[in-house]
Amino acid sequence: MMDLKELIIKKLGGYGKKARLSELSADLAPDFQPDEIRLALRELASEGKVIFSKKEWICLSGRFGHFTGRLDVKRLGYAFLPDGEGDIFISPDNKMGAMNGDLVAVRLLSKPQNGRKREGEVTQILEAGHKRIVGTFSNGFVIPDDDRLEDIYIPGKAAGGAADGQKVVAVIEKRARGDKSAQGRIVEVIGAAGVSCVEIESCIKRFELPGEFPRQAVEEARRVSEEKISPQGREDFRDLNIFTIDGENAKDFDDAVSIKKLGQGYELGVHIADVSHYVREGGALDREALRRGTSVYLADRVIPMLPETLSNGACSLSEGNDRLTLSCLMDIDESGRITRHRIVKSIIRSKHRMTYTDVNAIFGGDKNLINKYTDIYGDLSEMRALAELLRKRREEKGSIDFEIEETAFSFDESGNVTGVGPRERGEAERLIEEFMLAANMTVAEEYYWRGVPFVYRVHEQPDEEKIRTFAAFYSNFGKIRGKIDNIHPKTLQSILKDIKGTAHQNIVNQIMLRSLKKAEYSSQCKGHFGLSFRYYCHFTSPIRRYPDLEVHRIIKMDKKGALTPKYLEALEGKVEEIAKQSSIRERVAMEAERAVDDIKKAEFMLGREGEEYDGVVSGVLKNVIFVQLDNTVEGVIPLSSLQDDYYVFNEKLYCITGERTRRKIALGDEMRVRVASVSAYPPRIEFEPA
Repeated sequence: MMDLKELIIKKLGGYGKKARLSELSADLAPDFQPDEIRLALRELASEGKVIFSKKEWICLSGRFGHFTGRLDVKRLGYAFLPDGEGDIFISPDNKMGAMNGDLVAVRLLSKPQNGRKREGEVTQILEAGHKRIVGTFSNGFVIPDDDRLEDIYIPGKAAGGAADGQKVVAVIEKRARGDKSAQGRIVEVIGAAGVSCVEIESCIKRFELPGEFPRQAVEEARRVSEEKISPQGREDFRDLNIFTIDGENAKDFDDAVSIKKLGQGYELGVHIADVSHYVREGGALDREALRRGTSVYLADRVIPMLPETLSNGACSLSEGNDRLTLSCLMDIDESGRITRHRIVKSIIRSKHRMTYTDVNAIFGGDKNLINKYTDIYGDLSEMRALAELLRKRREEKGSIDFEIEETAFSFDESGNVTGVGPRERGEAERLIEEFMLAANMTVAEEYYWRGVPFVYRVHEQPDEEKIRTFAAFYSNFGKIRGKIDNIHPKTLQSILKDIKGTAHQNIVNQIMLRSLKKAEYSSQCKGHFGLSFRYYCHFTSPIRRYPDLEVHRIIKMDKKGALTPKYLEALEGKVEEIAKQSSIRERVAMEAERAVDDIKKAEFMLGREGEEYDGVVSGVLKNVIFVQLDNTVEGVIPLSSLQDDYYVFNEKLYCITGERTRRKIALGDEMRVRVASVSAYPPRIEFEPA
């Protein structure tokens, strides 16, 4: 089918007008039958590459004024269709009942004039973005948790026994038309709204996160985890000083490290759990892992990609146990340059389960811990020196080190939030990050130059307009470096250096990150802008990321000499599909993690009305100011609550200015605030100036 789809795209690209199905079928006869062509066209349409109308005319997306893509609906009802040349605006009347996230076909209504955006109308809904809608049942309607979706009317007989005030799951049976709301049916009652566990379960269902593993996958995991392992065909590293360094609560140890001094340089060993030994391609475990794509780390729980018998058991590089691994051994000179490397199948036995806390304490001179770990203290010292060499070399190349504050939560035995604050990121954490970066880059570079189809981690060049917008924001701090028209990572790196250690560090990091494109997976090696790497992949976390698992499979096929022309041909299409699926699942996981974080932060702030906190202005819109507190909690100040003046919004400078007082409130400003009100469900925290 892949050959037929490629042929269709080639044929359509050669036509000077929209084609009829009959015309395309005649061009592809007698090699392909009309039914085959129609099936391939439907697949291409679902991929957003082709417009295939009900009247059976066809054209490539982006040609002759026709486009496909995922609809981005805004809270006021209008929408945009993202396109490489700029978004296409779609008014509420021209959505044809389409909802946020739907894959749609759009026809341009007019060409843009005087710098205005292009405008279009939805002509087809190719695929629903939401198969199930989660919300609160009230007065015959489901009010979706996602406020970009419109309310859904539920006829009496379709309520499924739901009562007002309950969280429910509904399916849409009729799309909205004109003034008529979408109509649906309730298929599941989750529980009473406003109860913490029900709200978190609603989040899980809203983002369609997976629940229990299928019985066949659980059985397969149990069976393979009981198999005896053998060092045969592997390099035996069980006598080396190899150990893991992870967080206190970690159980899935998928990476371990070792080091050997080589004259003026080092041999760094990064040893990664050989998950592919247990997750056999095409099996029930593999199918479920691909469907999940990634482990999801919610504030109060983990939804793993693999069953615990593997993730916390047979695959985890636990202390004192023999484990199968893939090892990347890198010779690194005194300048931090990797001069030679080997990637091998191996077996290891971790000597210690080290924590970031203990390693940071050792680096801080803790005598008790140094004495406790005398057998690896020398290795840790060498690793510390090597990590600094690697970091300096990355810095010289322009690699950007974002200092984004992640949130850490603490809970009591009942699951109530007892603490919220920025997650600590010390020298030990940075050391492991540095070693993983080196291994990921090394593996990607080898297989790129060998021309093997691969799953790369890519981060493309940013859009110039977004960088100009960031420059306008940063000009509030008095300086801009580099040419904005031809931005280089090193320019952004220098900005972050200038701002490091100031009250504005976190917000400048956040705004810069928003100005860049999102990293994703691709079958094409496009480089990684943020890291300033020409080659990059994910190799080091196969327990929790599917792309890493596939990279391991390719490496192992290579090691047994099985990269045949037939295998490589099939691999091209396979890695493309894996990259696409993994990117989608990663985005869903991130959105779900953010939504649950917001709920838990709001729960923590309940009952704190009247308390005062220091914060930084993290967003400025026409009607509201966002303020982030030192503990990472973010809330809003409605402009209507500012009674001292009438404030005018300046979109370009991210600020508001009082008409009478000329008081200016800008993104990045420090502000003392008082908690005015808190709602946890849905999460909303309102502040007022203190």
